[in-house]
Amino acid sequence: MPQIIGLIIAGAIAGWVYKDSQEKGMDNGVLFAVLTFFILIIGLPVYFIARSKHMKAMEAGGGGGQLPG
Repeated sequence: MPQIIGLIIAGAIAGWVYKDSQEKGMDNGVLFAVLTFFILIIGLPVYFIARSKHMKAMEAGGGGGQLPG
């Protein structure tokens, strides 16, 4: 039972990572979602670092992806 709960939590977080990366206009959301699902302890911090760099580039007008909407 704990394994199933762990898979559900990992899946929910991976889904959120994918959705958030798409909203932020990042091109590699699937990669981050898969990494987060399989290696949560590494994937989530890596995503947050990449997201921070992406958002700084977007604010500076450097592009780096598509703007939402």
